[in-house]
Amino acid sequence: SNTSADDAAVYAFPDKWMFRLGAYVVDGADTQISVNSDVGLGTSIDYERDLGGEDGETIPRIDAYYRFNNRHRIDFTAFSVSRKGERTLALDLTIGDENFTASETISSEINYTLYKLGYNYSFYHSPKVELSISAGINLTDYELKFIDSTGAKFETADVSVPLPMFGLRMGYAITPKWSVRYVSEAFFIEIDDALKGALLNYELSTEYKLFKHFALGVGLARQALDVDVNDDNWRGSISDGYRGYNVFGTLYF
Repeated sequence: SNTSADDAAVYAFPDKWMFRLGAYVVDGADTQISVNSDVGLGTSIDYERDLGGEDGETIPRIDAYYRFNNRHRIDFTAFSVSRKGERTLALDLTIGDENFTASETISSEINYTLYKLGYNYSFYHSPKVELSISAGINLTDYELKFIDSTGAKFETADVSVPLPMFGLRMGYAITPKWSVRYVSEAFFIEIDDALKGALLNYELSTEYKLFKHFALGVGLARQALDVDVNDDNWRGSISDGYRGYNVFGTLYF
């Protein structure tokens, strides 16, 4: 139609549909876990140092958007990080109701899944630049597992929460084929006294259109999660940081 031709002529990033499949390479993870027991203050754990947790992983990641017009669009993101650890303890450790003693071997797992659905409003959209603010919801599922070598001692905690999300996005078309994008997002939550926290997300990426409908790109990504939990099966806190980079292919229509 004439409308789509006009949009292509006038606006940067005119495509109606975007689908991106990428590899998120986490090359630095830093996790601090505090688990409060029924007796006393509990334990503070450095996941990498104390439990031999992996500090990196490569995972698939999906991003997509649908543009209603040059001002309004819907965004979607999904990925899941799973890290494992195994360590023979140097000292006694209390996790929840279980007491793990020195010289016992603990296997552990952290699973972190994120689904994000957001609405973007482009308050400035020119032939070169798109600036937009976003708001939406982010479903975060966070699971911790600890088990000794015999399987007799087992402790698990799972938090699944929808978080409201607010963000700022910037896109700059250096040429019609080559572009740079920046994303900054924050997620905040407080549910009674049971859960309080924030998640921050920063991404800087560049991509090049090899063909009309296909581009290749690379980017830097950093996420930081900070949550205090106080419910029946888990009292404590998590401070979890991930940094790494994305390598991706994008389809545009």
